[in-house]
Amino acid sequence: MTGKNEKKLVVAPINSSCGYSIEINPQTKFIFSPSGSPSSIIDKNDTLKKIGFNLAYFTFPHAVTAKEYVGLLKSPIARGGAVTGQGLKSDIIPLLDCIDPLAQSMNSVNTVVNSNGQLSGYNTDATGFETAIKNGISGSGVEIKTAVVYGNGGVSGTAVKVLQSMGITVALTGRNSNRVSKKRNELNLSSREGPFDLVVNATPVSQFSIDDVIGLPNLLKDCTMVFDHNMPEKDGKKNYLKLYCGAKDIPFIPGKEMYIPQLIAQWGLFFDGLIKEDGTPWITESEITDLVNRNTG
Repeated sequence: MTGKNEKKLVVAPINSSCGYSIEINPQTKFIFSPSGSPSSIIDKNDTLKKIGFNLAYFTFPHAVTAKEYVGLLKSPIARGGAVTGQGLKSDIIPLLDCIDPLAQSMNSVNTVVNSNGQLSGYNTDATGFETAIKNGISGSGVEIKTAVVYGNGGVSGTAVKVLQSMGITVALTGRNSNRVSKKRNELNLSSREGPFDLVVNATPVSQFSIDDVIGLPNLLKDCTMVFDHNMPEKDGKKNYLKLYCGAKDIPFIPGKEMYIPQLIAQWGLFFDGLIKEDGTPWITESEITDLVNRNTG
């Protein structure tokens, strides 16, 4: 038998598809994510270990329903959830105990925090996206009056709301016409024809040849700026959208420009009130930036 205060270490698989494991103990709390690239999960857990916080990321090799996911987030071992996946960001809202006003207005939750069994939902995607777009515009000097969001998932709705708050006229399109039509109705958007100043890719299509992506070449040919939410570079894949913009001399905003401020805000919620003995935060903004830059280049 082990002593009362002895910590017994066990090996926990994070994702069977990537063969990665970590050591945990009975006091370990988890951040559950419905999906995540192997490199992202590994880097986040390595960073948490480095800074000495007894917290671990865990993702699943299979899909989970909103009810299953929220049930898991309410468990005593959960600190919260990094919500990903089409539909899940809005489907979990009625199942949470408290919703931040920003997340409510966006109808999208990407961060859930468990406080003694009470689940609070937040949207840090909006903070990250707005920061990326504003920095991209100011850095390039390009004027953006119109934009089109390519995609119909949770990020696309957040992108539409943020762009509208910036006074930009927004349209929505994508590969699946039925889903796009449903999303337009949810967002009270009318169908608009291009050209558009800004193209926002809110899908994984940038890892494929641009000519093979339905509707995207026509959007790109007359635009003056591109934002790509996808980051195929994390897993060593080519970003064809970035290559296209480079060849056409189109200002390109990579996904990490959104991901860094989003993650800073998200981890701030997960680590709220938790500091080291010397009074410093468990993780700094520079550490998060280094984490993302190391993984995406």
